[in-house]
Amino acid sequence: MQLRVKSSLSAASSCQTFKQIEQTFGTGKVPQVFRLLKSQPVLLAHLWGQFHALVLHGDLPRVLKELVGLVVAAATHCDHIRVFLLHHLSQQSAEPEILAAIVQGNYDATGLSHATRAVLQYAAIAIANRTACGSVAKQQWQTLHHQTMQALEDTGLEESERLELIATIALFEQLCTVANLLHLGSESL
Repeated sequence: MQLRVKSSLSAASSCQTFKQIEQTFGTGKVPQVFRLLKSQPVLLAHLWGQFHALVLHGDLPRVLKELVGLVVAAATHCDHIRVFLLHHLSQQSAEPEILAAIVQGNYDATGLSHATRAVLQYAAIAIANRTACGSVAKQQWQTLHHQTMQALEDTGLEESERLELIATIALFEQLCTVANLLHLGSESL
């Protein structure tokens, strides 16, 4: 059985993707999670493609999606992504007190709109309930599912925005999982 499959993407393609990442974040400011994937062109293109399509484009504001990423990073104990997003959001003039409150799960922090609080609350509930789904009975799962769906409804987002929000949560969960499994901490930025 052959375990290795040759990639159709070349090192040149990986370098091109990496240059695009550097243009977005700045030279020397690329998160380690992307730097480590430079030798894996398919994985790098996949994760960067998702990030590029979801976070940098779409109907929801980029800052809101990065705040959702911060909620995911805090919930998954991913220091690497959390510190990167805190730094990046600070550069975009986000108030440190609000960012600290979000990391602590206090979405009622002053300065956040009702809509933003609802989106962050949904992200937190969705992650907590998805994580719990494997360890609860069917009746509890139905309750958690209802709670998650109600939180999504409370966001007031349109259907396409809801899908974008769900995909953003899934992307940041994926990035946090990769960073955590690679044991990337805040010092590896």
